[in-house]
This record gives sequence, structure tokens and C-alpha cells, in this order.
Amino acid sequence: TGYTMAESTFPIPSSLQDLEREPYNLLPYPYDFDDEDEEARALSFCRLVKTLEVGNRRLATEGMSLFHNQNGFPDEEKWMCEDRMQALYTLVRKSNSLASETRRGLIRSLCQAVKALSVILDDQAEGNLSNEETEVEGSQLEAATSSAVSQEFRDAFACHIYMLFSVMHVMESEAKIASTLKTSSKKRSDNQEANDMAEMRAACAQAMLMAAQKMSENRNRLWRRGVPDESVVVLPCRIAYQMLESATGVIARKAASGDEAIAMIAATVDSCESLLGTILAALMDMMHSYEHMAVICSELCSSVNTNKLPIELIREMGRLDTHSQDTGKASGIKFVAPFISEMAQRRPRLVLVNISHIMPHLNSEPYYLRSAIVAAIGHIIDHIGKSLSAPAAAEEEDKDAAMSPSNLEKSRGTLLTILQERAHDVSSYTRSAVLKAWIRLVQEGSIPVERFISVTMIAMDRLKDKTVIVRKQALQLLTVLLENNPFLGELNPEPYREKLKEMYEYVKAHLPEHLNEAYKTKLQEGRENGDTEEEILELESATLAAAIAEADSMEEETQETGEYKAKIQALKFAQSALDFIDQFENASSALHGMLLSANTSDVTEALRFFVQARHFKLPCAVTGMKQALTLMWSTEQNIKDEVLKAFIDVFIAVPGSNGKHVLPSDQIAYNLIVLVEEANISELASIEEAVGHLVKNGKIPADVFSTLWTAAANGRSCASAIQIIGMAANTDSSIVDSKSRLKTLLDIALGDETEERRDFGIVRAAAIALQRIERAQIDPTCAKYLVLERIMEQLCAVARGDWCMDRNEKDTMEWFSASEEAISALFVISPSPEISCADIIRGMHALTLGSGSIEECNPLRLARFFHILGHIALKLLVYTEALSGTVRRANAKKTLKRQEEMDKAKQTKGAAEDDDIEAELGMAAELEAENERKVAEIAEKEIVGRGLLSIFGPILVRVVVNEGQRFNNRVLLQAGTLSLCKFMCVSSSFCDKHLPVIFTALANAPPEDTVLRANTVIALGDLAFRFPNEVEPYTPRMYACLRDPATKVRRHTLMVLTHLILNDMVKVKGQVCEIALCLRDPDQRMRDTARLLFHELSRRSNNPVYNLLPDIISQLSQTSVAKEDFRSIMSFLLGYIKKERQNEMLIDKLCHRFPKCTSLSQTADITYCMTQLKVNEKSVKCLIDNFKLYKDALHDEEVRKHFSAIITKAKKLSNSKPELKQGLEEWESKLDEQAQLGKENELAGEKAKQAKTRASKRKGTRRRKPVIETIPELSDHESDDNAEDEESEETEMSFGGKENAPQNTQRNSIEVPLKTRRSRRRGANPAIES
Repeated sequence: TGYTMAESTFPIPSSLQDLEREPYNLLPYPYDFDDEDEEARALSFCRLVKTLEVGNRRLATEGMSLFHNQNGFPDEEKWMCEDRMQALYTLVRKSNSLASETRRGLIRSLCQAVKALSVILDDQAEGNLSNEETEVEGSQLEAATSSAVSQEFRDAFACHIYMLFSVMHVMESEAKIASTLKTSSKKRSDNQEANDMAEMRAACAQAMLMAAQKMSENRNRLWRRGVPDESVVVLPCRIAYQMLESATGVIARKAASGDEAIAMIAATVDSCESLLGTILAALMDMMHSYEHMAVICSELCSSVNTNKLPIELIREMGRLDTHSQDTGKASGIKFVAPFISEMAQRRPRLVLVNISHIMPHLNSEPYYLRSAIVAAIGHIIDHIGKSLSAPAAAEEEDKDAAMSPSNLEKSRGTLLTILQERAHDVSSYTRSAVLKAWIRLVQEGSIPVERFISVTMIAMDRLKDKTVIVRKQALQLLTVLLENNPFLGELNPEPYREKLKEMYEYVKAHLPEHLNEAYKTKLQEGRENGDTEEEILELESATLAAAIAEADSMEEETQETGEYKAKIQALKFAQSALDFIDQFENASSALHGMLLSANTSDVTEALRFFVQARHFKLPCAVTGMKQALTLMWSTEQNIKDEVLKAFIDVFIAVPGSNGKHVLPSDQIAYNLIVLVEEANISELASIEEAVGHLVKNGKIPADVFSTLWTAAANGRSCASAIQIIGMAANTDSSIVDSKSRLKTLLDIALGDETEERRDFGIVRAAAIALQRIERAQIDPTCAKYLVLERIMEQLCAVARGDWCMDRNEKDTMEWFSASEEAISALFVISPSPEISCADIIRGMHALTLGSGSIEECNPLRLARFFHILGHIALKLLVYTEALSGTVRRANAKKTLKRQEEMDKAKQTKGAAEDDDIEAELGMAAELEAENERKVAEIAEKEIVGRGLLSIFGPILVRVVVNEGQRFNNRVLLQAGTLSLCKFMCVSSSFCDKHLPVIFTALANAPPEDTVLRANTVIALGDLAFRFPNEVEPYTPRMYACLRDPATKVRRHTLMVLTHLILNDMVKVKGQVCEIALCLRDPDQRMRDTARLLFHELSRRSNNPVYNLLPDIISQLSQTSVAKEDFRSIMSFLLGYIKKERQNEMLIDKLCHRFPKCTSLSQTADITYCMTQLKVNEKSVKCLIDNFKLYKDALHDEEVRKHFSAIITKAKKLSNSKPELKQGLEEWESKLDEQAQLGKENELAGEKAKQAKTRASKRKGTRRRKPVIETIPELSDHESDDNAEDEESEETEMSFGGKENAPQNTQRNSIEVPLKTRRSRRRGANPAIES
């Protein structure tokens, strides 16, 4: 230091209590301190504070003159006298027990003194400098400004800084304890104390910061020869460390004065380089201990005026021990890692220069370190990109040759390559960090155009990642790539293809002469040699590539070459754009798959991507948005909200306005019409759900529907416009339910012009819209009723098929759906729909069967008649039940009203009247039961039993049975079978009677008629829902449809069975094996549906999958299923066995199946299933106890391999259980012994078989060998030996007990063949026997 300890009267002590020793010799309390009672003690502390305040006023008045020539003054007249020191020590020592007002006075006085001393030091230095500037020059100026202050000032300054440090230390300790306790008290007094504490901490921090800064600025003035006293200079740092420990968040950092603490350390680093090592060690230790310190240290490195501290910290990062197994060090590295990325964000150029120190950690084990490095690389690449875009500014900023544009470009290329490689990191967190870095680079425009496609490929590849966070970032990266693509905004491929074709033609026409001649020569040679078109195209592509390469290397600029190069650049641009678009199109299946993800994050991000893709007109966006609409049926509300938001952004709102500004009404109407025109039936249902929600929430302007009515009236997309109107009317019926709009609907959808065109699409849309209005009330004076009456007449005409041409099958096929909706509309708007339907049936009967026999009738007309019969039967059933429900609700209201009256009567009337009311209520309940019985009887007996429809039941059966193949028309058979199924849905007796007819028709259906079989399966599913007991005996025949050669039939069958099983309408029996086989069906949708079924079953409390597994295993092993298919199915199903008890019981059941196996493949399948189950102590004991059940199968290598896998799993459990380990060793040795014995037996059997074959070929002149003759003589010995073997095998191996007594393994040379024959006679080894 700049002076010896003897020269100072206040060297910094190691602790506050050391002030009571030499050379300070202070007392705990002054001599005149009065502490007789609490009041006197408080007054004494107040006097000490006043002593400090008096000294402060004197210091403010006299300034630096107080410290000049004080050697001649007595001690009591000195400013820094013993009394002031004693007062400071006593107050600081007891600061935590002082009264709040006294404590505030102490801190106020101490802070005033420190600030005053700092100001005096700064003012004195400026005054000396200004005075000396006029008198000295050159070297004399330096000597004048470096003259140090007096020792008395230094001692006073050091004393007050130390006392302030001690007070701050006490307060920070108290604040830390308070935050640790986390007191929940919310009293006003507690809040006041907290506010007071915060104010005092802030005041102290400001004073200490001011002192640190002045010491840094006036180092030459304060210290002799400019060498600072480290013990004084380090005091601000020491308290700053403590302050930063509690600066964990924004609020805590503000309370702890974190910004001031950072400034204190920065000032110290700038003023005293000798303390750099100490500060570096302290910062590294704090970063290892506190998670928030990495960000703070990066801020500190940005605040200092020197690069030494950040460079040393980066070097320390490179020295981190990443291979330590200490958990404390591991968590410390996790806290330290963010410093790298934060530092790169604040000082990217500095990190780039020193990046070699941290790059080796990219191969280290901690993923958070790798994640921080890739984030830092992203910040550095962004900085390089901005520097290269403004090279002049970069040159002014840094003249270093290493930072030249060429070197920066090279560094960027290297770092971009590293970032691409890290997208395949083993850690999902690091992969996510890589994608985040790419997102930031794309948003900042720091990625070269030539890297766009490769980055897109990375994002597409990460869509298949197994973790959610990576897939989410990949989708966000794709969305950002779309938003910031360099290809003129829109990504419709057609304009680019046209441009590319145009540029190709131009380049081909303007090829350089030598290339043109070479191309023509090669082309002529190829045609002479008979080259194919592909080879000629390859020649053309090679020529164009050579032309592009030559154009890039052209140096001379002429008008012709300039135009040629411009065309080449346009060609390359169009090709890059098409390649970029193709990346999205090739990954469309993966993008669509994200919409079907079980994770909400995947779905929401995919929706946002498709919204942007739609705005940029990507082709894959059309199918994506349609598939997204199916998510309207999701059970999660946030997904539905996201779908609605996407619908608004794409079809209703101005692109990029985030739904705040809507498009013009005609544009919205056009968007909706185009959407509906391109949609199928399932998509229309989703669109209707979305439109209904938007109309309900007022998101679609009312003017849109006026525009749609106008479009429908003008004949432009009439059917689609009416469809959208009907969708909206489902929520708001006023859109349709008015006289004028009904009249419009009658004219445009049911008028003469539509009849002439036979446009059944418009009729169907109008009928659906009519189902949204209320039932008509008979009133001949009402104009609206007259319009509805005319509409009903036209609907009846449509339902009768008056508009159809009998020889046009297309008319009939389109009429089917229109007639269904027309009948449904009649049941909604007609006052008496049953009468209207009877008229329709009579009219169609007269046209169809009135002129001859059924065989002579036109098949299409008959098909239409059957279709109407079936649909009216179903609608009558629904109508009857609806009427019953209406009556039931009306009776319930009456009953509730009577109940309320009875409650009131109990309070005012007698018991006799109460009994009368109760009797009346009882009669009402009986009446309601009687009504329900009558409704059930109507449905069971009247509709298809005794009513008008019952007349045509036998005709339907006759057509469906099709005896003699007299009804072979495809449409007629489909309509008849479906109508018969609808009749069966009405009555249980009718259903029970005709189920054999339906299943016979299903079995005899033509192989090419997939529609008939698919429709029948769906109808059988409806029958099973309505009459499960009647359909239950035929369940195996429904399962048989899973083996149908048509994929459509298999899909429908599996879907029907899935619904029936999950709704408990069909019991899951042995046929479930058929569903298990669907897990390996060639069709992806079949596999997905089967997986869904087993997944839903596994979620039930009793887990039916566990109960089904033994039967599935047994049936699959007995069928001709490929080994790969069997194992894939069982691996999937056994994954649902989670409980240990179920694992143990399954292993026991599988062990008992070994004796029933008839082939080695079955035993191998069983052991494979065992390997897929979890192993615990009980399951191992079960395997050991059942050893005799599977010992004969151990000679098979595959079986033995599976048992070895089980042993390997069990050994992981045996490390902590010696008994289990001993039992496993015995079991393993027994398995090895039995496997070896089985192999010997198998080998001996093969030899015996070969010997027998050879002997049969010889002539019978030779006698048998003596060894064969001695076999009967050994039978007694053999029997005894066999008995001993069986007794040994049947002895249970002790689980953790003593080892079995060793057995004699010595055998004579003849014993092996004897044993083989003996085993074969007993049937002990079925594999050898077979």
C-alpha cells in the first residue's frame, strides 16, 4: 500500500470487535453513557447521534481545512477525534437494537459524512488541478495533480466507509433473514418497518457508491503515489456481494439496490487492478451459488471500462470441470451457464474473440452448458450479420484485422454450420435452444439467403422430435421463416414455375457459343445412340448448370452480359423459391399430423402456422385449415378458441390485423363460399360448428348474410350460399325465419328453374336451412304460413321423386340426400308431418307398384321408394319420442306446480286435503308411466307393425333376400338393405326376426359392392346400440368383417366396434384378438383406431386390457401371424400393464401356458411376452417356482435368450438384496444346465434318427449291435436313475436359501442315447418328439 500501517490511525480491522483492541482501544460504550434504565439508554444513544450531526455540520462548513495542519491542535479539537470514533463504534455495534428513529439518525449522519468527505475529495482535486494549470506545464502538471491528501483525511475517510460497511452488513443480514422466514403478516406497522428498512438500505447504497466512485476517480489524490489501500478500496465490493445475493428478482433487486451494487464493483475494478483476481474469484463463487448471478455478472462486464474482467470470466468458464459427479458442482455449472449467453448478447464481439475458450464445452455432458453456448453463437451470428450490413460503421468501431469483413464472413459460416449440427443434440433442451437461436436470427434478418432452405429442412426434421418443447420451437421457426421469407411475400408456386420456365427458355436461347455448340454436339450424339428422354433431360440440366456457373464467374460487364447475368439471377431466385415451397409441401403430412397431436401445444402452434401459410398462399395450407376445423369438436376449450381465432384470421379478418379489423362483407362472403364449395360432409359439420360459435359471439357482421342472400338470388354459388345461411340460422333463426327470406328460398331453391336443372344440391341446402325455423301454425290469413304451405308442397314433390329421371342413375344418387333433408324439414315445419308422409308414400306406391309386379318395376324408382320408406320410419320414431318428451316435460311442470301448492297447503290446510293432493300427485306419476308405455308400444307395434309402413316390410325382405337373383341392381340392393335396417331400428321384434336376413345379405354381398357392406356394418352398429340383447348373438359375425378385403369395410367395422365397446354395448370377448390384429393393418387409420381403442380401455379403473391379454396371447400364438407382427402387437399391449400385481399374475399365467404349447415358436412367443413385463422380486420367485413348467423349452436358443434378458433385468434389482442375488445365481445356473442338457438330448435324437434311417436302408442280413441288445437289460437301472432325476427336478429351489447338494454328473458312454429314448417315450420333450 501507499503507506505503512504505523502512519495510519485507522487501519481497516478484520472485524468490528477488533476496534476494542490496539491500536484503536475503543470502549463498548463511552464513559458518560447512561444505561440505568431503557429511557436513559435511549437518551444516551440520541446524544451520540447528535454528536455525529454536529461534526457533520462542521465538516460541511470548513471542508478540507479541517484536515490541514492538525498536528498542533489538541485531540478534542480535531474533527476525527476519539469521541467521534467512540460514538460511531457504539452506535454501529448496537445498530440492530436501536430504536427506529435513532437508527435512521445514525444512518443519515453516517451517509452525510461519507458523501461530504467524497465531495470534499473531488472538489479539492478539481481545485488543485485548476490552480496548477496556470503555473505548471508538462511534467509539473502530473506532479501537482498527484499530490495526496493528508493522512488525517485518509483515516477519517476509511473510518466512515468502514462504519457504513458495518451498518450495511447488519441490515443486509436482517433482510436476508426476513426473506428466509417469509412472514405472512400484513399489518400496517410491519409494512411501515419494511418501507423504512428499504429507504435506509437505499441511502446507504447511494453513499457507498459515491465513495467508491470518488476513490476510483481520485486515486492519485487519495493515495500516495497512486497505490490504493486494498483493504479500504475493497469495502464497497464486499458489501456489494452481500447486496447482490438477495437481488433475485426485479422487486428484490430494487430493494437490495442491485444497480448500485454493480456500479460499486465496476468502480473498484476500474480503480484497482490488483484486486481483479479477488473480485474474479468472488464472482465465480457467487455464480456457482446463486442462479440469478449470471445475468448480474454479464451486466457488470458491460459496465466496466476494461476488458480484463470479462475476458478472465470467459476463461474461467473454459476451465469449468464438467465431468465431476458432485451434485453441488453440477448445480453450480447450471447456474453459471447463462453467463455465456448473456455475455454474448451484451458483448458479442468480445465473446467472438475469446470463443475458443468455451467451444470445447459443446462436447461436455451438462446440457445447460451446451444450450448456453448455442444461444451465444446465435447472438454472435446476429452481431456479425449486422456488422456486415454496415461495414463502414464496423471499420470505425474496430480496426482489428481479425474483425475484417472477410474474417467475419468466415466466422459466421463456421458458426452457422455448428448451429445446424447442434439441431441433433442428444438433449431436447439443447435442441430447443438451437431452434430458438434460429428463430431469433430469422427475425433479425441475419441468415444468408442461401441458408434459408437448409434451416427449413432442420425445422421440418424437428417436427418428428419426441419432445414437445422441440416440436413447438420447430413450428415457431417454420412460422417465422414464412413471415420473413425473401421470396416476394406470397408463396404460390404457379407464378414461380412460369417465371422459371421463361428464364430457362431465355438461357437456352442465349447460351454462350462454346456451350451451345457442345450441347448440340452431345444432343446429336445422344439421339444417334438412342438415348432416352431422361438422359436428354440430364444433358440439358448439365448445360444449364454450366451456363449458370459461367455467368457467376463473368468479370466483364457489357449490356448483353449484364442482361444475361440478370436473367441467370432471376432463374436462380425462382428455383430457390420453388425449392423453399417444396420443402413445406414435402412435409405437409408431418404438419397435418401436428394437428392430431395429443399435446395442446402442438395443436395451437400448428394452427398458427397454417394461418400464416394461408396468408402466404402455400398449397398445403388449404388442406391444413380444413383439417384444423375438425378440432372444433375437441374437448379442450383452449383448442376450440384457437381454432376460432384461426378461422377469423383466415376468412374474416384483415391479414396481419390479429382479428381486430374485418374484411369487407362481400370478401367475407366469398371466402366462406369458397370454403364450403371445397368441403366434404365431415368438414361441413365442422364449418357449421365454427360459424355457429362466431354468429353467437357476433364475430361475423350482419351485412355478410345480406350479401349471401343476394348471391343466392343471383344464382352465383347458390347452394353454398344457402348452406352458409343454414349454418348461421342454427344459432340465429331470424336469418331465415321471415316471410321475405322464406319467399326467396322458395323461388331460388324450390322453384321451376331448379326443377328444370334438377339441382338437388340447392334443394338439400334449402331443406337444411328450413330445419332451423319453428313449426308452422295453421293460419290461412298469414302470409308467412301461405309461403310455408307452398314450401311444404314442393318438399313433398321432391320427396316423391317427381323431379328424377328413371333412366338417369346420377339423378337418383343425388336425390337420396336431398330427399332425406326434405323429409326432415317436413317433420320440423309441417303442423302434421305424419299426414304429409302418408301422402308421399301413397303417391310413390301408385307410381312404383301400382302398374305391375315388383319384378317389373323400374329398379331406380323402387330404390327411391324403399329409401323414403326407411327414412320416414326413422323420422316417425324420432317424432314420437319427441312428442313423448314434450308431454313428459309438460307433466313435470304441472307436477312441480302441484308440489309447490301442496307445500303451501301444508301450512294453511288440514291433513285430509293434503292426502287428496298427494293422491293426485300419485295419479299423475301413474299417468306419466302409462304415457311412456303407450309411446313404447307405438314404436314397437304401430309404426312398422300395424301402420301403413308395415305393408311394405315383406317387400323389403323379399328384395334383400334376393332369391333367384332377380334383384341385381346395385342401387336397389343398397337402398333396400339400408331401409330394412331402418325398419329394424324401430321395433325390437322386427329386428330380432330379420337379423338373419341382414347377416345373410352381408355374407352374400357381391365382392365389388363395398358400399353395401360398409353401410350394412354401420346399420348393424346402430341396431346394437338400440337393441343390444338382440344383436349380441351375432357379434362374432360383426368381428368377421374386420377381415374383409376392402379397406373401407374394415374401417367402418372397427369404428363401429370401437364405439360399441367403449359404450359398453358389446362385451369384449375372445374376438378382441381380431382388433389386436388391426394394430398391424396396412391402413394407417385402422392402426390408429385400434390404438385408440386399447388406449381408452386402459384408462378405465379395472384396466380390461389386463384381462384380455391371456386370450389375445393364446389366440395370436395359435394363428399364422408373422413373428414380427406378433411381437409388435404384444409390445404395444403389454405397455399398458403398469401395476406390479398385474405383472406378477401375468407371468404366472404365462408360465402355466408352457405345457400347452405345441411348437417352439409358441414357447418363444410366451417368453418374449415375459421380457416385455416389469420384473420385481415376486415375479422372479414365480419364475423360479415354476421352473419345471418351462424347462423342456430351454434348449431353444431364442427361449434361452429371452430368459437371459429377464435375468439381466432382475440383476439390477439384486444389488441391494443379497438373498435375491443368490437365488438369481442358482436360477441362472439351473437354466444353463437344463439348456445344455436339452441341446444334448436334441443332438442325440437327431443321431438316433439318422441311425434308424440308415438301418432301414440296409438289408436284413446283419444282426443288431450289442449295445442295442443291452438296452432292455439296463431298464431297471435306467428306471432308478430316471426316478432320481425326476425327484431332483421336482425339488423347489430355495429362494435365497442354501445351495442344493451337488449331483453326480458322471455318465457312462451309453447313458445319453438311453436318456434320449426314455425322454421320447415319456413325451418329456414335445419339441424333439415333433
